[in-house]
Amino acid sequence: MEQHTQNPGKSRTWITVMFICGILMLGVGLIQMVRLPVPSSGHHSAVFISAGTVMVILAGLRLWKGEKDYMQDERTKKIGAYGLSYSWFLTFLVLFVVFWANYLNLWSPDARTLSVLLILMMGLSAKIFQVYLFRKGDVE
Repeated sequence: MEQHTQNPGKSRTWITVMFICGILMLGVGLIQMVRLPVPSSGHHSAVFISAGTVMVILAGLRLWKGEKDYMQDERTKKIGAYGLSYSWFLTFLVLFVVFWANYLNLWSPDARTLSVLLILMMGLSAKIFQVYLFRKGDVE
């Protein structure tokens, strides 16, 4: 197994900074949502609230779990790469289906719907494929 070197992106200080930035973004979004009327231009409170919430949850969980040295061997890297490859290919197939559904006037999603669909599908399918391959044991 390869020796794990300290990565500045995984240090406790960096995670604490991300947690504090998430709280600040969440606060800015909430203040902006309360103070500005809904139809006004420049109303980006949803972006701040969403990004802040994600940062607080991810950094908070990382701080709560504590620091662990995650060992990565060749098998772990290979399974991770295969899971991401399968997820990418599934995304390619979904885009193909969406193209034909739009072309045949069966379903014509707007950009917002399509973006959320693809983002969720890519993230969830990558994790599902990786969990499946880890339980299977190895890839070939």
